[in-house]
Amino acid sequence: MWFIPYVRVRRAVTIYALFLIGVVGVAVALRYWPGVIQIDGRHQSILAAARIDVSMLLAGSAALVGGLATVLGLNLAAENDGHLELAWTKPVSREGYALGVFAVDIAAMAACILLTAAGGGVVYDVYVGHQAIGQGDVPALWSGLAFCGFPLCIYAWITALSASVKRNRGTVAGLFWPLMIALAALEAIRIPAVHAVATALNSVNPIELYFTASSGSQPAIATYLWGWAIGAVLLAAALVQWRRLEI
Repeated sequence: MWFIPYVRVRRAVTIYALFLIGVVGVAVALRYWPGVIQIDGRHQSILAAARIDVSMLLAGSAALVGGLATVLGLNLAAENDGHLELAWTKPVSREGYALGVFAVDIAAMAACILLTAAGGGVVYDVYVGHQAIGQGDVPALWSGLAFCGFPLCIYAWITALSASVKRNRGTVAGLFWPLMIALAALEAIRIPAVHAVATALNSVNPIELYFTASSGSQPAIATYLWGWAIGAVLLAAALVQWRRLEI
């Protein structure tokens, strides 16, 4: 029933996984290639002091998967371009079909976060040693898990902005990142009116929420959970848009 969305996701995840495997492979090869990277005892002790927690691996992986989320966020719009008639003839409601697409995409993002974290762990172990990778404390682990809402928030924004688009859906993804980065930078302008408007808009900007949360007065984990809530609202808005489309 969801074969076409599954094929799209499989293709995107395969490309991402091959890229990740290539990066990890090159990093490991450079570590052991004679004369390329030599780590003596002094450098080894410095690297070992830079302990990394599982929460940090998860957060870094989620940030990278944000790029994949940008691509997956167009999957619902892809149904609009010549596939809408077929999608709506499936033995499932429009809401059920869209929710199925969301489930496949979100599962793919979660798998890629774990895969990326594993790849990062391999690279860190090769260069430093497994003793430098730790579990960390419980609050840090929860914070790392909460940060995994970043690709979900990106996905939800792209999906909500493109759910009713039938042509040129790539434009949405192409403009999203520059606009969000510009909006985050706009807050640095100290003109009161501009700063106030930028601050209000950045309350739903995933880049601002997830990468500058520690500079605000609100606890980081609460800010991250706010990003999860925004993602849920945006997916609901996308669902309403897609349900109301006309062939």
